[in-house]
Amino acid sequence: MPDSLAKQFNAEGVQFSMQQNLLVIEVENRFATAKITNHGASVLSYVPKQGPSAETDLLWVSDQAVFDGSKPVRGGIPVCWPWFGKAEDPELPAHGFVRNRVWQVEQVSNLENGVTEVVLSTHSDDASLAIWPHAFDLTLRVEIGEKLTMTLISHNPNAYDISITEAFHSYFNVADCREVEVVGLEGSRVLDKLTDADAFIQQGPVRIHPPIDNVYLEQAGEVSFADVSRNRRILVEKNNGRSTVVWNPGAEGVRAFQDIDDNAWQGMLCVEAGNVLDNAVVIPAESRHLFSMTLSAESL
Repeated sequence: MPDSLAKQFNAEGVQFSMQQNLLVIEVENRFATAKITNHGASVLSYVPKQGPSAETDLLWVSDQAVFDGSKPVRGGIPVCWPWFGKAEDPELPAHGFVRNRVWQVEQVSNLENGVTEVVLSTHSDDASLAIWPHAFDLTLRVEIGEKLTMTLISHNPNAYDISITEAFHSYFNVADCREVEVVGLEGSRVLDKLTDADAFIQQGPVRIHPPIDNVYLEQAGEVSFADVSRNRRILVEKNNGRSTVVWNPGAEGVRAFQDIDDNAWQGMLCVEAGNVLDNAVVIPAESRHLFSMTLSAESL
């Protein structure tokens, strides 16, 4: 498969390889390097070549992540769709089913501005219809440049409206999550998923004291946080997104994850852009919904 894809797309600075059972698309251009797997259409690495994050990955992938195709890779940016969080049916996977599907590589190309574009897609089939009874076409466009931009295009080909929730479940590589303050969530409505306490309005920055699993609703603006020891601020911009999720399992919660080392929680933080829970999206019949996220870093 890697050889046939290389011949098919022949894009400069792009290589195709296998990591255990997973296809990996490796990108290098003048702006950055990146790695993407078509298993779940997950971005696994994004390393800018300039600025405060030069040669330091913005993304975190667990040293114990599984690459045999049996489950999503732990880390990077999995795609959560058509539901976020637990499914109504406890037998179904959390965060939807597309993050554990093999997506088709539709396009790999060099754009005129030097950005590399990778396009992947997945579509409804008998397996998906058995657990979510709606036809769909889903496309992910990834642009690797001075910034990393991901655009998820949800097409509803049905003759009726459908409702979805969605998120880019971004795992960020940080020196120590306990140093982090997340800015930009002020004024949003907060749901604490660990305690299920009554919702409240966020006042001021969010200081990370793991464990944390908070959903911030009606939050459409930019979010940022400082990776202090590395002298960089990571920015998360979104378009057509109204929710942000902040998650870290902490020292006790991490023990429930076989694919995360018990001490690795300190070096990662999930700040996830999306439309979740009460911010569900209704896609009209025979229509498309676009949702995008852009990641970048600046000096403190």
